[in-house]
Amino acid sequence: MNATVCAIVVTYNRSELLKKCLSAIKNQSVGVTHIVVIDNHSTDATETIMKSMASDQVLYNRLDDNYGGAGGFKRGISYALDNTHDQYFWIMDDDTMPTSTALENLLHATLSLSDFGFLTANTHWKDCTPMNVPPIAQNWSVAADKGLIRVQEATFVSLFVERKKVEKVGLPFEEFFIWHDDTEFTTRLSKLAPGYFVTKALVVHESAGNNAPLIYTDSSNRISRYYYLYRNEMYICKKHKGSAVTLMTFLRDLFVGIKVLIVAPDHRAKRSFTVLKGTFSGLVFRPRG
Repeated sequence: MNATVCAIVVTYNRSELLKKCLSAIKNQSVGVTHIVVIDNHSTDATETIMKSMASDQVLYNRLDDNYGGAGGFKRGISYALDNTHDQYFWIMDDDTMPTSTALENLLHATLSLSDFGFLTANTHWKDCTPMNVPPIAQNWSVAADKGLIRVQEATFVSLFVERKKVEKVGLPFEEFFIWHDDTEFTTRLSKLAPGYFVTKALVVHESAGNNAPLIYTDSSNRISRYYYLYRNEMYICKKHKGSAVTLMTFLRDLFVGIKVLIVAPDHRAKRSFTVLKGTFSGLVFRPRG
């Protein structure tokens, strides 16, 4: 395979995971051309480690502040566009550990498809249970005999995209800060061509847990983060999914805002206000391209 690939890794204060991630990328059965590491202004040993690793292949860019996952991925993809000529971008968090043949299988999938908007890996948690499973598309089985499942969207846990597709749709929206920046970005990509889940491209996501956090039970110091979740999801519905889905999502969020007042163990008013503030903000949210 003669394709050139730039791996893009966004990191923040997880230097040990980052080292493991970079080792996994370097030990692929098919080599990457470049590795771009975007450091969201870490305060641990990340800067020291990366400065010792920087080379013509490993490109390190330390940001002047923490711009969240969305800002980090936007800057990482932009940096790769400006500083490499690679054909493909392989995008991931620092807690993504690709198995040795993950990239090989992603590249093999490109040979089986006449066109694609994005590819996403088969992601497992540390105990081998599935996670980050994308929602399947209506005609999901069109390439199933090739080990490819058509999907609607995906996350930045091992996302594989063509440079030319990114140049057409633009970058992720930094204003999303956290949550759903990746699903919005891949929704845009899927409008150019279908996205696919590559069953043989295995990666391990070494996140803290395999359950999505919930505003009902998450710790009190994380409540404010949920503003972005509800705002960004409402924007995606309004922008990409039509009025019926937008209305159903709006009504669901109103229900959540009421339910937390009844079932949350603490900070009920704050949790409810966060849900409702995010939901109503999403109706008028206009991220800059």
